Amino acid sequence: MGITLKVITGDKKLVAMSLGKQIGLANPEVLTGPELYKMSDEALIQKLGNIDLFAEIEPNQKERVILGLKKAGNVVGYLGDGINDASALHAADVGISVNSAVVPYLIT
Repeated sequence: MGITLKVITGDKKLVAMSLGKQIGLANPEVLTGPELYKMSDEALIQKLGNIDLFAEIEPNQKERVILGLKKAGNVVGYLGDGINDASALHAADVGISVNSAVVPYLIT
């Protein structure tokens, strides 16, 4: 039990790995968007417990990861900063938009 941090980004794999190292993520394994595209929802749910970094992820895939985490029994918070995060913000139990986000998605 507790809080687990996962990074879901559209950035390249090496960028995600560098970020993960900087913030102290213990698990260096990265799941990329092209790999995720080939996975069934069931396979994704099984991998979610072992993966903390998601790179090259498309906006609809961010939502898919969030929904998979919820289906696995997690309460999910998502921090987004742009219009590309709208579906993931909506899918999460708690959606947080940063102050510099696109105006329609600012939560005040």
